[in-house]
Amino acid sequence: MRTLDLSKFQAESGLAGILKSLQGAITYGYSWQQSRKNQDELVEILGSVLGNDCVLLRDVNIPKVNRPIPMVLVTPAEVMVINPKSQQGFFRAEGKFWGEMGRNDQYQPAAVNLIRETWLYQKTVEGYFKQHNFTAPMDRGVMIFVSPETMVESIRPRVRIIQADGIKNFAREISATSPVFSEMDFKAAVNLLSHPKLPKKTKKKQQSSIDMMQPLPMTEPLAKVDEGITKVARKVNFTRKEWGIVGALAALLIIVLIALIFLVTFFS
Repeated sequence: MRTLDLSKFQAESGLAGILKSLQGAITYGYSWQQSRKNQDELVEILGSVLGNDCVLLRDVNIPKVNRPIPMVLVTPAEVMVINPKSQQGFFRAEGKFWGEMGRNDQYQPAAVNLIRETWLYQKTVEGYFKQHNFTAPMDRGVMIFVSPETMVESIRPRVRIIQADGIKNFAREISATSPVFSEMDFKAAVNLLSHPKLPKKTKKKQQSSIDMMQPLPMTEPLAKVDEGITKVARKVNFTRKEWGIVGALAALLIIVLIALIFLVTFFS
């Protein structure tokens, strides 16, 4: 499996890595860091099964969308949007409902609806392809839990849900699927996602005075999906505790920089 990491804040070693990680967390929220860790685990598992005829793209940045799509897998059969998660506990997925088991052993609506989040990621990619007049076979979005301590009771959920013990079988299923893409369409899908761009503007036909009197028809631009993604991003943004962690990291970074400046000055 070929992997393309498209993140603006790719992990690096040393001080540069700390700065990148901090910058990404500030830009996208604390959950982005956890998403990157989940991606790393999933890449390792999928890579042990899938061949080089599959391309996995990480942190796909769709134009005018404020949050990257965590993972998009392009296979010879379809384009698959994947949302990797590591929440632990007991959950219930039914239709659009995403619930977490509470203290009274009853499922309550979770603080963040991960089904809706995954569905919005899927619709964002579908809308992006539509803007470029590109048709790709796509099924439901896929939410994959990398933690073995996650149990999900699924009843016809809006998105597909894979638990940790089913990831390899999921990958084998992909490998066994008959190819649908032509080589040209496969490359086009990968190119559109790895080099995201806005569609070319087409010249509008001159309208008559009567036409100008009519209200313009409503369309469904990608911005509508972006609004939903932005709402999700707000929900998963920093809590007071997470701001404390970021503040501590920033303070540690300042101390390290001061120490480096002192050492350079002292030994020069």
